[in-house]
This record gives sequence, structure tokens and C-alpha cells, in this order.
Amino acid sequence: MITVPKPRVKVVMALILIILGVLPKNLVMIGGNLVIGLLLLFIYRIPLRAFVKQLKPIAFFMLFTFLFFPLYEGSHGWIKALQYSGRLLFVAMVLSFLFYRLGIVAFLQALAELRLPSIFIELLLFTLRFMDVFRLEVRQMLLSLRSRGFYTGNWFQLKKYRVLGGLLGSLLLRSFQRSERIYLGMLSKGYKGERKSIRTELVPKYEWLHCALWAGCVLCLFFVGGVR
Repeated sequence: MITVPKPRVKVVMALILIILGVLPKNLVMIGGNLVIGLLLLFIYRIPLRAFVKQLKPIAFFMLFTFLFFPLYEGSHGWIKALQYSGRLLFVAMVLSFLFYRLGIVAFLQALAELRLPSIFIELLLFTLRFMDVFRLEVRQMLLSLRSRGFYTGNWFQLKKYRVLGGLLGSLLLRSFQRSERIYLGMLSKGYKGERKSIRTELVPKYEWLHCALWAGCVLCLFFVGGVR
């Protein structure tokens, strides 16, 4: 069994694969990338549920490409839809490999070890945190509406859109007030936007062979496609 590489290697490897995976337009090369993505999941024993979890957010966009491009560009639109969908599917495979058993804290730690600007890491951390807070706020507000008899079964009623519009406005006000409280609380604790220095974990050189091997496979597809 091949062991999963260190988080820092996984981040660099995923970034390179995603960049190389979204470049080709040839359907044969895109299909080859998908085969490489399947091998990536199989060799590192990534479970199917982890791939489905990454696939859910982009499934709507993949469906939209098959509805939009054929109507907009005719018969050539199917080819473009396959191109975009194939790229998104490959990105989902790489992200499944990246975030399997890699939490947000470990991911941000790997970014810090790669010497990314601290402001970028802080913005990413706060964005993820506030997205989770907003999700909980929306769930609580919808639960409160249902407790008062609000039913979302039929969305084609103007009255319900008015209620949901008021809910959205209330959510924006709550989020603004909470962000102010968090900002003042961080200032009171001496926060100045700087992260403390961390100890960089040494990564054995052979770990980078994972990155070189998979990136080399994708580059070979570029070479084969160029020859053809």
C-alpha cells in the first residue's frame, strides 16, 4: 500500500495537477486526465464518499454546461460542455485526494510552511469560519420561521419571497454586527494581523517523488497530444 504524502507535498501536488488539468481542450487529453484522477483515488485508497462530497458542489455547474452550451452554440456546444465537465470532474478528483484526512487547520499549516503571505492565510481562515457561522444562522432562522407556521413547499408565492427577503436582510445585519464584535474583540487581545512563527516540519526528499510522478504523467499527455 502506498502511503499518502505529507500535507505540504499534497498541497503542491494538487496545485500543479489542477493547473495542468484545466489547460487541455482536446477531449482525448481530458479523458486521459480523468483516468489519471481515477488512478490517483485508487492508489491512495480514497473512499468514494470523499469524492462524492467534493462532487456535490460542482454537479450543478456540470449540468448547467450541458443545458447552456448546446442551446447557445448548437452541435459544437456538446463538445464544449464535455470539455468543461471533464475539467471540473478532474478537479473534484484532485480535491478529494487533497482534503481526505486533511483538516482545515492542517491545510492552513501547510500553506504557512510553504511561505504564503500571512494575510492570505488569515483571509482564508476567516472566510471559512464566517461561512460556517452564516450557515448556522440561516438554519436557526429557518427553524424559527417553521415554528411559526412558515412552509417552504410551494416557492411560487410572492408572500414567501417577501418573507425570505426579510430573512436575508436580517442575516446581513446580524453578520455585520457579529463581524464588528469579533473585530473589536481581536483588537482588545492585541491582534495586529501577524501570525506567530511556526516550526517547519521537515519533509523527506523522497516524498516529493509523488508530486514529480503524477505531474510527469499529466505532462506526458501534453506531449502525446502535441505529437498528434
